[in-house]
Amino acid sequence: MARPSVDQYRSQLEAQIEGQEVKKAVAELRKAHTVFRKYPTIGDLLNLGRPGNQNYEDKDAVLAILLSELRRDPMLFPLLNLMFWESLMRIYRWKRQSVPDCDELFLEIQTEFFYTALKYPLDRRPRKIDVNLVLDTRKKITRWQKKEAAYSERHEPFDEVETPQAKRIWALADLVESAVFPDEEVEYLDRVYRGVISERAFNLIVETQVYKRMNLKEWARANGVPHATARSWLYRAMLALLKFEKERRDGNRLP
Repeated sequence: MARPSVDQYRSQLEAQIEGQEVKKAVAELRKAHTVFRKYPTIGDLLNLGRPGNQNYEDKDAVLAILLSELRRDPMLFPLLNLMFWESLMRIYRWKRQSVPDCDELFLEIQTEFFYTALKYPLDRRPRKIDVNLVLDTRKKITRWQKKEAAYSERHEPFDEVETPQAKRIWALADLVESAVFPDEEVEYLDRVYRGVISERAFNLIVETQVYKRMNLKEWARANGVPHATARSWLYRAMLALLKFEKERRDGNRLP
């Protein structure tokens, strides 16, 4: 199955932010935070995130809340992604002339932006969050580009599953490796029955983490979703499993 184009990916993001889950999450943020009530629609939030918007005080406040929520639940990542769409596309247009595979570049930008947002140090850098996120993402893409060029000069091309770039997609799973059961498919099936993870997440984990019949990028293509979306689903599932195991250890869940 072909990779989604840039326009298709944006359309999928737009569909996601119009979904009930995202709308409900944003509504909860409006109830909890005064600054969100200044922006009654998702369109207003998207306008706030545009590069030309100079309301830096509100922008920092909203982004700080979104980044905090993102660490708890990546459901809001499509909203954050679209708030930064113009800035990320500037990086894409800037780099695409010097990168052989534009699709790979686009996915790498999305991936690096996701990790940059997820790990952003709000305590150390609470101001100019939008500028910092874009600059950090651009720096990472430049480093990736240099490493890819150096690797290509040293090695003949072969299966992308074996390349250093492809191996990086497992970084998120590695963070929670000790909390899962790589040899026990039945454990994951039990979590489906208990409502901890969905059947989709079960399939994603079993295919990419247990039997490793395909990597995450291949799974995303086979299921017709963006690579970054599949990463988000995997991350959410891992968080749900971690939370379940913690509650079970603490005695708040039945065994």
